[in-house]
Amino acid sequence: MSRTRMARAPRPRASRGPLLLAALLLLGGAPGAAQAVDRFIRADSIHVGDGRTIEDGVVQVRDGRIVAVGAGLPIPAGAEVIDLSGHHLTPGLIDANSKVEPESLLRPMAKSPEEMVREMFGLPPEPVQHFHDPRVCPEYASHEEEVICPICGGESADPDHHGEVGVSGVSGPSAISEQSSEVIPQTAWLDAIDLDSPDFQRLLRDGVTTIYAAPDPSAVIGARGAILRTAGAERVLEREAAVKATIGSDPYRFGTFNRRPSIRSLTHFSRRPQSRMGVGWIFRKAFYDTLLRAEGGTPSGADTADPAAHAVLAEVLAGTVPLRVQARTSSDIESAYRLCGEFGVRFTLVDPVEGYRVLERIERDPVPIVFGPIYDDPNGLSARTSESSRSRLHTLRDLIATGAPVALSAQDLREEDGLGRQAMMAVRFGVDHAKALSLVTSAPARMLGLAAEVGTIAPGRRADLVAWTGVPFAATSAVQKVFVDGALAFDREEDE
Repeated sequence: MSRTRMARAPRPRASRGPLLLAALLLLGGAPGAAQAVDRFIRADSIHVGDGRTIEDGVVQVRDGRIVAVGAGLPIPAGAEVIDLSGHHLTPGLIDANSKVEPESLLRPMAKSPEEMVREMFGLPPEPVQHFHDPRVCPEYASHEEEVICPICGGESADPDHHGEVGVSGVSGPSAISEQSSEVIPQTAWLDAIDLDSPDFQRLLRDGVTTIYAAPDPSAVIGARGAILRTAGAERVLEREAAVKATIGSDPYRFGTFNRRPSIRSLTHFSRRPQSRMGVGWIFRKAFYDTLLRAEGGTPSGADTADPAAHAVLAEVLAGTVPLRVQARTSSDIESAYRLCGEFGVRFTLVDPVEGYRVLERIERDPVPIVFGPIYDDPNGLSARTSESSRSRLHTLRDLIATGAPVALSAQDLREEDGLGRQAMMAVRFGVDHAKALSLVTSAPARMLGLAAEVGTIAPGRRADLVAWTGVPFAATSAVQKVFVDGALAFDREEDE
């Protein structure tokens, strides 16, 4: 179709100033305002996160968002170009069940009784040899003999812990959640997290840009987790996200340990649960008390939760606040289905280690599942519970086959055991490569309600991107660069 040029009458000169000002305002700024600068990132392969791969692709970024992506995308002359030739690009990885180190591990060393006695009598201190302890140092895996560690101050490997497994993971099995009750959904896990903890930098180095920070499992119905970013200006995406519940032994074995009432002492730790039956009792009573309050009644009994907790559980019952249930063993998974079904509550199943034993149950009523880490022998925090003793390497593959929405998590593991390596393990044990990528990008984004923000390399999404030295998750590939909102947040060359 041909176009006809329409002659325009000349406009009076006096009107050009106001029109120019109006045009500038329409473009989003007044005279002198900075204009958005586009950045173009070129890579050999762009793995979108939804199963598609774009060869010789280009990502156009403006104001921290992806404007366009494609092969042969035109790049204006003089534009800023980041050339990642020889690299593969993926969305930033997302861990939907991350156990982050809540605080910095830089702690002052306590003096021993021997040191205090020597100081008292003016004796010279004995030479002290500091050991790297995998229980307290996140950099244990990268320690070198006779090199002072900037994290724990150690200078040699601890001979007592050479056999310790999971040294790449977050240390510390202690409970941080509120311990005065077993039902605490009115509390926020974010209140216990130091956003300057070095663990966030460790996650970023693994290519993880977004996480659901999972509360510890010391309560039957625990705190509300937080959705966080590991870098960038906007770190907290959701302060109070899903409520974390635990069906299993952790509520009475993890942290402070509940005790039976004693004639000699009675404290807030003298309470249920002390068994799995007690866990079920606390869970059911919390929801029945919530229903009773809604009807104008007043719950009673030693295990009655705070009214503020019932207010949050009322939102769980209404479906406006999501619920997660950690259940590792097959019997605990069955209990999670039964207890939640009793109240008509939909939930996300977390860490179903023995999910392979209840596949028919899951297939009959598929719920979202966050699985992982994958292991033959449990390591990290998973090694501290007998609930992880019957794992199987092909469980993830079989859970995917049920049709349930599945995401993959590394939980507390980092670096050589981190989320990228978990995806590699998934591929090794039966999961398609493109599917494995989606399990750590688009799938967790959907579970966290962030599909319009992150998880895929698509127009409108945040420009959270990871550049790999080779095919993502290959044993010989490493995270080279990480971009958050289109800005370089980690560069391995500079880090080394």
